[in-house]
Amino acid sequence: MHIAFIHPDLGIGGAERLVVDAARCLRAAGHRVTIFTARHDRQRCFEETRSGELDVRVYGERLPAHVAQRLRAPCAIARMSYLAGALTLHRAPIDVVVCDLVAHVIPLLRFLIRTPVVFYCHFPDVLLTPPRRSMAYRAYRGPIDRLEAWGLRMADRVLVNSHFTAQRLQEAFPRRRLTPLVLHPGIDDGDHAAPMPSADGDDAHGAILSIARYAGAKNVALAIDAFAALRERLPAETASRCQLVVAGGYDDQLQECRDTRNALQSQARRLGVADQVQFLFSVSDAERRRLLARCCCVVYTPIDEHFGFVPLEAMASGRPVVAVDSGGVRETVRHGDTGLLCVPTVEAFADALAQLIHDPAAARSMGQAGRAHVAAHFSRRVFGARLEAILEEVVGQRAARPATC
Repeated sequence: MHIAFIHPDLGIGGAERLVVDAARCLRAAGHRVTIFTARHDRQRCFEETRSGELDVRVYGERLPAHVAQRLRAPCAIARMSYLAGALTLHRAPIDVVVCDLVAHVIPLLRFLIRTPVVFYCHFPDVLLTPPRRSMAYRAYRGPIDRLEAWGLRMADRVLVNSHFTAQRLQEAFPRRRLTPLVLHPGIDDGDHAAPMPSADGDDAHGAILSIARYAGAKNVALAIDAFAALRERLPAETASRCQLVVAGGYDDQLQECRDTRNALQSQARRLGVADQVQFLFSVSDAERRRLLARCCCVVYTPIDEHFGFVPLEAMASGRPVVAVDSGGVRETVRHGDTGLLCVPTVEAFADALAQLIHDPAAARSMGQAGRAHVAAHFSRRVFGARLEAILEEVVGQRAARPATC
């Protein structure tokens, strides 16, 4: 098959990681894969997209991602619509299109190229908007929300990243009677199979690591608050050796990223832990693996996260996870076995971190269990095989349909 992916911005994030992983798996299985995107910043992307391993085509780069930090949804729809038009100009016939993030473009795709479309839903866009809307905002969002519902109905197959997302999707569009298929993302556990020891040879003294995009929704402020509270639960010498590393995707063109960075740095100074908190921006894959290998544990703070790659990467690296007990993380982290799931309070997170630091043997045991758990249930190989089977089924069903006038 020739499989096309369309994605608005091929940067660094969970959605982009899934697109890249899916493309690599399908290409390894012998299929031709082309990724169409409206933006591909070579300084802020995954290595596979700039090394030439994947065929990446950029169209509509001059179209804005926002207008004065607003109107992001219409801009995303416009960029994806431009990509839909670009597909019609592609010389090689395309057998199936995989679209994610922007379901709104699917009706246009179906009209322009009449090719099967599979939509991968990371989370319903309608639920990412403020719950309380003014009359003006409702008037603005109404057509957008209806277009999303139409796009979901027009997709040949709707996939979701977790049972949590499946439930929220059905709640968001009850009249559509959607029956999404859960396809958990996977990771290449071999990339994390040989963790390096910490600098002093004792994992208990490694850094606490937080990996999350610089955005308010990622709730990294909780990690900094918990780290400050953790020091009160540790002997003075141990507390002085602790460090929190905050690393994540960062785009200087986005006001939200700049505001989040400034707020987190100010928070660390206010709490008196600025000298023990290190901020890193858009780290490379190699640096990300190094950070995972040298940390003592990973703290993951988003509330109701739709899925979350970071806990998988942490467990594959043999590191326990401390995460919020909600969302898709409940489907990946086993409480007390591969990590600790907590209510999103400073006290709960500080207590969990202290528990792991006070008992490094238990932390190592959780890490070992986590690595086995990822290898058995969340490998990229399993994800790729399932995705390939789904796409082949969709293409086969479309080919079997009788032609209509």
